[in-house]
Amino acid sequence: MYYSIGDFMKKVKFRYFLIAIIIGVSIGKYIFNQYNSKDLLKVNNEKKTIYLLQYGVYSSEEGMRESTNNLTNYFYYIDNNKYHVIIGITSNKDLKDKILNACKIDNVYLKKIEINNNEFLQILDQYDSLINQTSDLEVILNAEKQVLSKYEEVITVE
Repeated sequence: MYYSIGDFMKKVKFRYFLIAIIIGVSIGKYIFNQYNSKDLLKVNNEKKTIYLLQYGVYSSEEGMRESTNNLTNYFYYIDNNKYHVIIGITSNKDLKDKILNACKIDNVYLKKIEINNNEFLQILDQYDSLINQTSDLEVILNAEKQVLSKYEEVITVE
């Protein structure tokens, strides 16, 4: 009789254990499906407008190098066999004049593009906030140098 009660208790414990596992898996699957919903993915993939301060477009690398030897912060990319020189990036086009003043450049073309790289957008927002709050030209130049570097690292590699 002792063994049959012990066996009965083992069966009861096993049933409770099995029920707990089934409930846990069900709740986990439900939570995972809620987290992985399409609405959440839409929010993360939304594109945001940023502005590239384009210094110029050149047909040859030599021409580009000659024109940019007085610049300290810039990068270039090649599109349709043309060299596009970028001296700044911002998500707030009102900061254009402040950045140009720090770079000691009179005029550039404001190239509007859409991106969805959240890592870069967060960094850009932080630096735009810094540029907006300061009038120190050296701080603005350093901020843009960091933004350009991060853009080259994160975006042009994609």
